[in-house]
Amino acid sequence: MSAGPLLTSASRVRNVGLEGEHPDNIVADIARRGKLPARIIVVANEKGGVGKSTIAFHLAVGLLHRGHSVAAIDLDRRQQTLSRVLGYRDGTICRLKAPLKSPRHAVLQVPSGAMLCQEMMRIGSACDYIVIDVPGYDSAIARRALALADILVTPISSSFVDLDLLARVHPLTLDIVSPGCFATAVNEIRQARLRQGLGGIDWIVLENRLRRETSHNRDRVEAALRTIAPEAGFRMTKGLAERVAYRDLFLMGLTHLDLKALPALPFPNSRVVQEIRNLVATVEETPADRRCLVNA
Repeated sequence: MSAGPLLTSASRVRNVGLEGEHPDNIVADIARRGKLPARIIVVANEKGGVGKSTIAFHLAVGLLHRGHSVAAIDLDRRQQTLSRVLGYRDGTICRLKAPLKSPRHAVLQVPSGAMLCQEMMRIGSACDYIVIDVPGYDSAIARRALALADILVTPISSSFVDLDLLARVHPLTLDIVSPGCFATAVNEIRQARLRQGLGGIDWIVLENRLRRETSHNRDRVEAALRTIAPEAGFRMTKGLAERVAYRDLFLMGLTHLDLKALPALPFPNSRVVQEIRNLVATVEETPADRRCLVNA
């Protein structure tokens, strides 16, 4: 999906990224490094606590179950949530001699475009997909990850606080008042990619960590998202519900997709399995001809 029209005239004039860095410079830094055959999935949002690492983990493992080869890179060298859960997975596979696969994975220790591209080449050059987990704040390396993306996955909670990052809406009419900071950053990068002939980014916004019960607030958030989506240029889908089932397996690095291969563990929850499969199917819908430009 191409970038939507949700950029104010002020942002078009400004058109400058983090710390005065022009989006064209960010994209050029990536483009000059060549191509990788892998499709790049970037999981990013400038807000913490929305389940980015959980989504990245389940995407990586879900794609393995679909028969794809996968690498994963954790850009959060402080918390390293994705790297830790994949390390737990490696340990579980080894201890239980489980017939499971694990993606190759790494933590980016030096936050630069050159080092990110080197890590992608090192662990992902022969992979079908590379999943990149981005910390919940704006940074130069976060913007370079955006510039690399074939597919951008943005989890949000069912909250108008989260919605502000995509667009500010009128509290009564839900009309768009102005673009949000994250949507502006994404669309500046998308437009820079198009100017340099690199193709578009398929942007997917996930309503994540939803509780089973519906509410008036949730209905209003969904209505606002439907208004914002065509303007900002993203497609909407459901993420993973707020379930204990996801947390229970964290320390083993497992998903409910894995449990059929481990008869000593509880039987998989069919609803959870379907949620993960739906998530993976959503990213697999992205046209296959979108290829990321990256090399070390």
